[in-house]
Amino acid sequence: MTGGIQALGTVENIAYDGSILVRAGFAPPRGAVVVDRRRRPVGRVVKVFGPVKEPFATVRPEGKPGIALIGAEVFIEEVGNARQEDRRGRRGHPVSRVQ
Repeated sequence: MTGGIQALGTVENIAYDGSILVRAGFAPPRGAVVVDRRRRPVGRVVKVFGPVKEPFATVRPEGKPGIALIGAEVFIEEVGNARQEDRRGRRGHPVSRVQ
């Protein structure tokens, strides 16, 4: 991927199912790749919710997240001019008709 990284926010908690909760400074696009300070992949954004000024982002981790990740600053990779895929409103699978 080309481009730099942009600060996303701080890891607040890790849920029982392994999802990572990040207090973000802005609403990241769904599917954005989340990395740590050393640009190691942490996971992908799957959900954004909460207040507009400081939303929360749920990140689905690449592997098993370590407890040391809590309190760490995370970033998203900026993707040049490539269009971010948003699954909402996109028809990727043909609709089967019941006969």
